[in-house]
Formats: sequence, C-alpha cells, structure tokens
Amino acid sequence: MASAAQRRPLVKAVFNLGTYAAAVSGLILVVYTVGGTPGHMTAGVLFGVLLGTLLFTVINLCCLAQILGVIGGVSPWRIIRDEAPLSAYMAVGTVATGLTTVEIARHSPMLLPFMAMPALALTFAYRAAAQEADERARSARLLELSQVLAEREDLIRRFLLLLREAFGADVAVADLTDAGEAVSVDVNAPAEIATGPVPPYLTRLRDVDRPEHLSTGLPADLRHLLVVPIEASGRRFGTVALGSRSRRGRQLSMRDMTLLAPLGDALAVALRGAEHLDRLVEESSKLHAVVEQSSAGIVMVEGAGIVRMWNEAFADLTGVSAAEADGRRLADLLDVPDADDRARLLPVTPQSPKTAAEFTIRRADGELRRLRLAHSAVFNGDRLVRDVIVITDLTREYRAERLKSDFIATVSHELRTPLTPILGYLDLLRTRGAKMTPEKRAQALDLVADRARHMSRLVEDLLLTSRIDDGQDDPALRVDLDAHDLVALVRQVADDMGGADGRIVTHLPGEPVQVRCDAGRTIQVVGNLVSNALKYSPSAERVEVRLCVRDERALVEVVDRGRGIPADQLTKVFEKFHRVEDPMTMSTGGTGLGLFIARRLASAMGGDISLISALGTGSTFTLALPLARPHVS
Repeated sequence: MASAAQRRPLVKAVFNLGTYAAAVSGLILVVYTVGGTPGHMTAGVLFGVLLGTLLFTVINLCCLAQILGVIGGVSPWRIIRDEAPLSAYMAVGTVATGLTTVEIARHSPMLLPFMAMPALALTFAYRAAAQEADERARSARLLELSQVLAEREDLIRRFLLLLREAFGADVAVADLTDAGEAVSVDVNAPAEIATGPVPPYLTRLRDVDRPEHLSTGLPADLRHLLVVPIEASGRRFGTVALGSRSRRGRQLSMRDMTLLAPLGDALAVALRGAEHLDRLVEESSKLHAVVEQSSAGIVMVEGAGIVRMWNEAFADLTGVSAAEADGRRLADLLDVPDADDRARLLPVTPQSPKTAAEFTIRRADGELRRLRLAHSAVFNGDRLVRDVIVITDLTREYRAERLKSDFIATVSHELRTPLTPILGYLDLLRTRGAKMTPEKRAQALDLVADRARHMSRLVEDLLLTSRIDDGQDDPALRVDLDAHDLVALVRQVADDMGGADGRIVTHLPGEPVQVRCDAGRTIQVVGNLVSNALKYSPSAERVEVRLCVRDERALVEVVDRGRGIPADQLTKVFEKFHRVEDPMTMSTGGTGLGLFIARRLASAMGGDISLISALGTGSTFTLALPLARPHVS
C-alpha cells in the first residue's frame, strides 16, 4: 500500500514486497522458536523479538546492498559494513519502542498517544543519522570532484557524474557555449553521458550571471532546478544545472545552491587551465617538432654542463643517441682530441653569455668532424641556469677549404717539378750550348721536350677535369671507338715508360686481343694506372701488368705491392683530387686526378675500372674493355 501511495515503479514495489515478506517471515519464525506462544511478555519473548528483529535487519540490509551494489558498481560487502551500525541501532530502537507500545496498548491504552514522542525522537534520530551519512557520502564525492578538477582528464564527463551523485540529483547538465551543445547524465543511466541539443528550459538561462533556484516554469518532469554560471577571469564557458524530478527524491535547496556556485567557478578555472595547458602542449609540440626536424644540431645543458635536450640532427652528427646523452655531461659525450678545444666546450660566462667556438670531434667510428657551437646561456648570478647550443656541421666546408689549399699546393708542386729542369736546361743551352757536343745538346733538348710534354699532359688533365660533368654523355668525354690490339697498346705504355728501370713486368698473350676502344685514351688510362702503381710502391718492388680475356671482356690488371688502400676509401680514390695519404704530408706527387679521369674515360669507351686492395699487401686495378669480336683464349 505504501509503494502504491508513493507511485513507485512496479519492479521496486515487487522487490520491497519480497524483501519485507522474507524479513518478516524470519522475524516471526525466530520469535515463535525462541519465545514460544505464552500470550504475555516473558524473557524468552523479549529475547526472541530482539533476535528476530536483528534477523529482519540483516535480511533487509543484504537485499538492499545487492541492489545498490549493482546500481552503484560498488561491493555489497562495503555497503553492509558501512550501514550495519546504523541498522543495528535502529533495530534495537524499534524493539524498545514497539514492545513498549504493545504493552501499553494491552494494559493502559490511554497512554498510547504519549508513545508518539519516542517514535518521533527515533524518527528524527534516524533522519539525522541518514543525513550525516549523506553528508559523508557528499564529502567523499566533493573530494573526488576536487581531484577531477586538478587532474583535468575527461573533465566534463567525470565532473557531471560525481556532481549528480554528490547532490543526489536526478539529472546534471552542462551547457558549454563554445561546444553549442549540452552534456548530461541521468539517474536512470548513472554511468552514461549523453550529448545533444541544449534543452529549451536551459537555453533561456544561458545568460544568468548569478546562481538561480527554480521551481516554476520548468518542464513537467522537473520539480526543482539549480543553475549556476561557469565563469572565470571574465571568460564565460556556459552554465551547469542540477534537477530533481519527483517528490520522493531528494529536494534541491538553497543550501545546495550555495555549495554548487563555487563548484561552477572551480569548473571554469579548470576549463581555463585546460585551455592554457592545451595551448602550452601545442606550442611545446611545435617547438619540439622544430627542434627534432632541424638540420642543425640543438643541445640544451643545465648547471655543470648536464644535457637535458639532444636532438636527432646532433645524434646523427656525433653517433650518440638522445637516450644515451640525457643526464650526462657534455664533456663526457664529445671526444675532442685537442686539449685546448676541450677547455672551450662551455666557454660562456655571465659577462659573455652568447659566444661561438669551432673545434673538431672524433666519432665512435673514428671519423673526424668539424663543428661550430653557438652558445646562448642564461645565468643566475654566477650560476649557469641553461645554455642552448646550436651546432653547425662545418666538416664539408672545412674539407673543401683544405682541399682547395691542398690542390693549389699540389698543382704548384706538380707544375714546378717539370718546369725546374726545363728552365735549368734552357739556361744551360743559352749560355753553353755552342760549346756542348751534338749528343749533349740533343739529350738536353729531349729532356726539355719530355718535361714540356709532362706539363702539357698535366694541364690537359686539369682542363679535362674542369669540363667533365656528371652526365655519361659529357662532350668532354667523346672518344673515337674502333678495333685496336690491346696487347700492342699495353706494350707501348710499358715501352714509353722505359720499363721503369726494370720495375714494370708484363704478362701479355702471344696473340693480338682486339678490343673496341679509343687507342689514345686507352694508352692514357693504362699509363695512369701504371704510373699510379709505381708512385705508391716501394722503389724496390715491381709492378705487374697482366692481360687476359674473360666473359667477352679484355681485362688489364695492374698489380702493385704498395701499402694498400683502407676499405673506407676504396670508392673515394676515384673522386676528384682525392689522395689516400694526408695531403699536408705531400710524401708523393700527383694531383689526385689520374684515377678520376681514367675511370670516366673507361666508362666512355664502354668499360670500367675496378679495385681490390688490402692494407700492407698492395692493390690491383683492373681495366675492363669490351672485345671487338669474340675471342677464344
């Protein structure tokens, strides 16, 4: 009857009926089992009523805890543990009031109206206890709310869920101005968030500038509504509202509005903070992207040179990853061979916070790199707070500058070498030519002519190099291809070089080997290979020149017993001006153009030059040219 009067849903009415039927059945069973049926009050009856009432309380509390546990997603045991003391007190109070009322009704009915006083006191005590429990629950929710506002993660959803629970409202709605839609949570689906158009009753309240408590002008399904603005530092984010639907639900009061208003302000502050955080993250992401995608190395150090940032470009330069560098001293990460350079790793001072320094570092693989470090430091007094260093790789420019200087020195040396005997013999012929024998004059003239031809070849190489482009059909590499005997060409090279005083040993076939080539260019290429082998071999070692035919190609192998070429320079030796030794030592002659020109000429004739070398053993250069016709060796 009570459920029907309160218009409770059928499911709740049936649940209450079943719960009370089970609990009352247990109560009656215990009373008759313990107290019997004496028809008057005895100690057994009193004890049976106490036990039965406690059993009633246990059954009722367990059933409620199961339902509340499913709805609230909490452990039923936790609900039983929290509510058991209050339920026990109420059970004892009910027994005391009920038994006293029964006895008075049996013996002095006129005193029954006075029994309303204890019942009212018990009711108010229960309400006070229930209110205290609600306040504790609300305090717990408000504490969670403060944590949600501090964390700012999934802010609106978590805020509304906890806000509805804290105030016991049926619905909580947030109308966010920027979003143009409402976010709400309803008691009928307490764990779900709904997003949709702003309700009409809330649309007209968008401009409220103070908390409002409304009970009129609301939709039929709402009895009370609390609305507070979400505003902070002059910025309006929208409104948040709490509503209750029925009489039996918790009524929202002015006290609730007083508590809700600062929560709205706190939400506004949190939203503003989230905006600032998002902008900060966005700007930080942009800065991080700039740093990581920069082609220049960027490093930030703190205190005593401790690395706090190390971008990818600098990791590539040094071979040290950012993970390895973080938290370590810059001086421990960079291998600076020069002691004076090491002392200039952090040259900044409070008087000179911006400065730059250049020095050479050695990577883990042994490669040397020339770097320029531009410092921009911040000091607190004499203490270094932060130093942002922008690193530029000057290795290529540094090498180009050295290459230019070395090339000028090399060409000057190479031109001076033949020029000196030319000038010397010309002076000799001018002053004493008439007195010299015809044989001596002829020898002097032959030497002058030979050195002049040497200078001519050197100048021709320089001009050819300046004209050669990267294209395979470069006009400077045009050759006249025809069938020629490669054996005769190789023998002519050996004869022209005079056998190098017996150092050139040839292994040639007894029959001609016809190849398709330019005879003059072929002699030039083979001559470059043999001259290069003689230059880089000890004077006591021989140079072997072999010729064979393999896979429809003629192969000229020039083998020396020199110091060999490092593995990392096997391809570089064919580059312009490259020399295996340190150019500054100048222990051998040459411009570093011979192999470059030789490979390009071989390629123009349809062939190639390959190299096999080992340190301490020697090198083998192989010129491969296509056969003019099939050849059987």
